[in-house]
Amino acid sequence: MPTITGLVVALAIGLIALPVLAAAADVTISGGAYLPATLTVESNTTVTWTNYDPVSHSVTSTDGLFDSGPIEQNEVFNYTFTDTGTYPYGCTINASTQRTPMQGVVIVVPEGMMVEPDENTTADGLNMTLADVIAGDEFLTRFADLVSRAALTQTVLASGGPYTVFVPNDASFEALGNETLAGVSNDTEMLDALLMHHVVRGNYTVQDLIAEVNATGNETVLETLSGDNLTIAAVDGGLIVENASILAIDIPADNGIIHVIDRVLVPPGLILPDNATPPAQANVTVIEPMEGASIPAGNVTVSVDVMNLTLVEPTGQPNAPGEGHLHYYLDAPVPMNESEPAIPPTGGYVVSTNLSHTWENVTAGEHNLSVQLVNNDHTPLIPLVFAMVNVTADGNATTDENVTVDENVTVEALTEERIIP
Repeated sequence: MPTITGLVVALAIGLIALPVLAAAADVTISGGAYLPATLTVESNTTVTWTNYDPVSHSVTSTDGLFDSGPIEQNEVFNYTFTDTGTYPYGCTINASTQRTPMQGVVIVVPEGMMVEPDENTTADGLNMTLADVIAGDEFLTRFADLVSRAALTQTVLASGGPYTVFVPNDASFEALGNETLAGVSNDTEMLDALLMHHVVRGNYTVQDLIAEVNATGNETVLETLSGDNLTIAAVDGGLIVENASILAIDIPADNGIIHVIDRVLVPPGLILPDNATPPAQANVTVIEPMEGASIPAGNVTVSVDVMNLTLVEPTGQPNAPGEGHLHYYLDAPVPMNESEPAIPPTGGYVVSTNLSHTWENVTAGEHNLSVQLVNNDHTPLIPLVFAMVNVTADGNATTDENVTVDENVTVEALTEERIIP
């Protein structure tokens, strides 16, 4: 058995097939493949696998529900599916000798629910599967790309369900690093294990999840298609999935629902490949004024140095690794909520791509000057990257009642802007 016991590897691209609406539930094992690779049946159906290969194979489910043991040539294995759901399986005997290991899945729907593909319409008329919705979202391109590489996951999201999918946004995959992503992409077993850990059976809206959490105290557990558990908990009036926050909720599809989260969920026991060269950490330093400096009141210029971040104008484009801009603050707390625009509740702030900013009409007294690196959508870089100095202004200067946001960005514009992860 592979290290990740019970987790099956992806189907060969050439073997992807639409679900077969089979009255007779038969699967042929031939040429080192299950034919059909995806089989849809009603509950209480017995599926029969027949091995026509000269070598033995097995039919082993990912969650240990059934295991044929070795099936020799012309021998059969039967299993009766009583409960609805999705049941991935594979061969554990010859998997290590195959260039593309054997994979299959049985999708079980309630009795009387079998329909022809062209009759499969929904009440909301979306006519889009989970795979379609994810592939069409510009902020979920990383997850969509990985799904396209994982034939089993793609087939499940395109034809099974209903499912609830917790989809990490692009920024969360970027945080893994390019080499880790490349390693996962090239390992079909690891890829399906990772992706299917984000999928649970059933339609769970956020209200449903809240109800589940409330019914069990402060948290509830859902089983993923990888066979592991996800803990959903209530924290500070919101919900978290394991250690991930939910950023966008209740995105509908014909065969389920999507919630966008801000971290990649890794199943227990799955060790992702390391980056040989970790991505360079962005950094910002205040060059002047110096910490503890005495400066004249009035116009105060803050100059900074930025490393490993390309400064781009925040014009509504999606977040991209290595891109962002600056938020300058005057006597304001540095915002630390990673899922909200970095707008302090008090004090002054400006949005800028310049390496210096001049505060006007700074009064005499002690002041805090700080600067923070933020994403294109104005949320803070994670981990947080900021710098600050404390200074004392001497003399008298006229002052405005409030410091306004310059660079053609207003507080209202930022707070009203739809922030999409």
